[in-house]
This record gives sequence, structure tokens and C-alpha cells, in this order.
Amino acid sequence: MNKTIIINISGVIFHIEEDAYEMLKTYMTDIKAHFASFKDNFEIITDIENRIAEMLAEVLASENKQVIIADDVKLVISKMGNPSEFESEDEEYKTEESSHQSFRRKLFRDIDDRILGGVCSGIGHYFDIEARWIRVAFILLFMFYGFGLLPYLLLWVVMPKAKTRSEKMEMKGEKINLQSFQKNFEEELNAVGSRLSDVHQQAIPGLNRIGSFLRDLVDGLMRFLGTTGKLLLKLFGFIIIAFVGIGLVCAFIALLIFLGYAGNTDVSTIFPLNAVNASLRPAIYIAAFFVIFIPLLGIIFLVIRVLFNNRTIGKSIGFSLLMVWIIALAVGIFTISKNATDFKEEASFSESIALKANDSKVYYLKIGSERTIQENFVGGNDSSDKIITITGNDRDFDTPNKIDLRLNLVNDNNLSVIKTYTARGKNIKEALKNAQQLEYYYSQKDSLLSFDYSLGLKDGSLWRAQEVDLKLNIPVGSTLYVQKRFIDHFLRNQMYDCSDWSDESDTYVKVQATKDGFICQKTADAIERQKNYNKNNNIESEVKENIVF
Repeated sequence: MNKTIIINISGVIFHIEEDAYEMLKTYMTDIKAHFASFKDNFEIITDIENRIAEMLAEVLASENKQVIIADDVKLVISKMGNPSEFESEDEEYKTEESSHQSFRRKLFRDIDDRILGGVCSGIGHYFDIEARWIRVAFILLFMFYGFGLLPYLLLWVVMPKAKTRSEKMEMKGEKINLQSFQKNFEEELNAVGSRLSDVHQQAIPGLNRIGSFLRDLVDGLMRFLGTTGKLLLKLFGFIIIAFVGIGLVCAFIALLIFLGYAGNTDVSTIFPLNAVNASLRPAIYIAAFFVIFIPLLGIIFLVIRVLFNNRTIGKSIGFSLLMVWIIALAVGIFTISKNATDFKEEASFSESIALKANDSKVYYLKIGSERTIQENFVGGNDSSDKIITITGNDRDFDTPNKIDLRLNLVNDNNLSVIKTYTARGKNIKEALKNAQQLEYYYSQKDSLLSFDYSLGLKDGSLWRAQEVDLKLNIPVGSTLYVQKRFIDHFLRNQMYDCSDWSDESDTYVKVQATKDGFICQKTADAIERQKNYNKNNNIESEVKENIVF
């Protein structure tokens, strides 16, 4: 068993085996000896130690272990390079430099090449573009109603400064080893000398002082906004977590309700749930739950990681959640597709029902209740006027209701209604069976014909695009008084100009059944609108006072 030593590198505590420690100690001694003649050698060595600490931490994290061994130190030394090899590899280094080899860059603000915050130069380094072109782009955006200002300020707050030499090298995509540290240090010294020379040659030194003051002022302001912005960001993150958490709880409660484990509401009668086969509902409910639940959970993990820089779940758990989500989505698509086969074929059947005609041939058409329990068939055993209706039933309140009613002229005196029921199914037989599950009622009381506002399905029936087509046969010579609500629901396209819609009272409109068609008289407002339309469009035809349909 090897002896383990606890060491501190750049403020980071490591457990290292004794032989690995001796190797690392010798390496650091060589580095200090090599850079001993350099000015500001303490800064260079500090940067090198920071980089070594980062590399050792990455090795421990990648291999999921706690102790550094000799092989780990050898790996770090091979990447950083050995000072004793500098002279012998000088030509090789120049060849590599001339090839402009670039490594993975990181996004930092370049405070050494800045006009304000170094945002543009940092973006330029990241995308290997000259900073001046990035500055030009922001100036152009700023000229368009100041659009460039907000993105620049946000980037100023979000992008960190490239403070250490390692960060500056990562910003430029340079390989981080001892040669690069030395090269970067020499370039930095040359840049400092060049800037000092430029300062002495400035014709208007006051501008430099103003620019420096503005940079310091704005930099201090951004530091303040950065602190405040982080607090606001965390507050906003907590709000997101709270709302998403509520969504998770609601999704779980909804799953229990849909599966029948909570509540006493029969959700299977609500559209579109009443369109799903009972055998497929559990699979669809569970699949929908995971399709919604996992992304919401991912949002919480993402917000926690952004706010606290903490990885809340490992890669294996994240991959497992992704696979569960994909499987749930696939199950949902499969079950929905399987349920869609029940809408493959369409079938319909009709029934003709005679109504009681009267000698005066005057009839009133009105909208009935929302739902009727019992229909008063003429000539049946129960031909009384007692009809039970429900006016507030919400059993299938949002199920699509398609009811088409049209008036039809007949030359005989046979007043009747033809009801055509249509539905869909996986075959013709099933479609006819589904059409028989449809309920639609009307009633007649003397000359008053009342048609229900909506249709319904029998208890436990599935929605299969059921529709009702009503053809009301009216004898020629009859007079109809049509309720305005009836017109609005069934005959709005034909009789819109015959009804005074400014009058809120539920009045009746007179319609004559002639051999030429049904005729109703236009309102004064409708006639005036038509006249104005003809005048504005240079139409000379006479405005008719009646509508024939």
C-alpha cells in the first residue's frame, strides 16, 4: 500500500501518492528554475500551478477517484511539457507556431484589447474574427433604434473576464503548456512596451484620460449590475422552479384523476378523451404524463445547474430519463395511431318522421333545450305534451356538435322531417353502430316545432365524428315564423338580412313557402347597406327587398 500525502495546489486540496508527489515536486522545481530569470516569474508560476490544479481535478473527475497516482502526474507533464526540452524542441515549436494550430476556445471578455468592456474582442477571439468587425456589427445594430445596446450590456454581465494567463490562452484557442505560457508572457511584455510607446506619442493625451475614466465608470457600473443581476437572476430562477414544480404536481394529480384513482369525475366523457378506446386510455395517459413530466423536471435541473453551477444529475440518469421520454413519446404516437383506425370508414342511415300538419299551414320554428330526454313521436302511445328536457347538461359539453338543418319545399301537404345520422368507424358495420349511438331530439306542440340546440351521445358511447343532417319538408303555401335564435344557429347564411340583429329581443321572422322558394323580407338596414354598396361600386341594378332561398 502506497503512502498518501495531502497537498494544496492553488487553494485546491489533493490526495496524492508519495511517488507521484516526488515526481510533481521535481517538476515544479524545474519550472521555477527555468522561469527564475523572468521578470514577474511569480505570476507565471502561479498561472502554471492553477492550470496543473485544473488538469489534476479533471483527471480525478473523469476517472471518478480520490487519489492522484504517478500515471496522472506523467499525463499532466506530457501535456504541459518539460522545461528541459525547450531548447531541443525549439525548431519543432516554431513549426507548430507557423501552422497556426488552434484548440477549443472559450468565451471571455478581453480586457487587454477593449474600448469599453472587451466584449467585441472576446467574441472576435472565440470566432477567430477581427474584433473591429464585431464592433462594426454592434454599432450598426445600435443605429437601428439602439438594438445593439441591450445585447452588449447582457454579454458584458454574462461573459467573464480573461484574468489569468490560462484564461487568456483558452480565449485565443492556444494550447496550454509551458511553451505557450512563455510565449504568451513574452507577447504580453512586448504589448506593454508598445502601449507605453503609444501613450508617449499621443497628440491629444486628454482623450486617453477621458476614455480611461469612461471605461472605469462603466466597468464599475457593470460590476454593480452584475451583482444585482445575479440576485435578480436567482430570484427569477426560484420563481421558475416554483411554477414548474406546481406543474409537476398538477401533472401527477391529473394522472391519478384520469386513471380513476382520485376524484369522482368521469373524465372519459370529456372531449377528446371520449374519442379514445377504453383499452388504450391508460397507456395514453401514462405516456402523456411522462412526455410532460420529464421536460418539466429537466427545466428544474437546468435552472439549478445555471444558478448554482451544480450538476444535479449524472449523465447516466439524464440518459435514462431521455430514453424514458422517447419510449413514452413512441407509445403515445403508437396508441393514438391505433385509435385513429376507428375513423377509417364512414356510414350513415336516415329515418323519415311525419309531423302533424294543420289546416292553416302556419308553423313556428324555434330552438329547443340543449338536451331532451324523451322525444314526442306523433302517433305513439305517449303523444302527450310532456317532454323532459335538461337545459344545463355538461356531460359532453365540449364534444363537437355538427347539426345541419335545411328547409325543403314539397308540393304535397306532408309535413315531415328526415334525420340522417352519420358516423365513422374502423369498418362500415362499426360506423353504422356508432351512428346509432347518436341522440338528437325535437318536439312538436300544435304548430310549434322545436329543435334541440345540440346533439348528444348515449351513455358510455365513444365520439366517432357523429353528425346529424336534418331536412325539414315544408308544403308549398305554408307560412313560417322563424325564431331569431333558430336563424342564428341553423339558417344564418340564408336569412341574415331578414333579421334585425340590433334588436336584442328574441323575435320571429316571417317566411313564405312559395313554388319559387322560401321568401323573407329584408330589413331596412339591410336594404340601405345594399344601396350604399351598389352606389360605391357603381352598380346600377335595383335593390331587391326580398330574399329567395
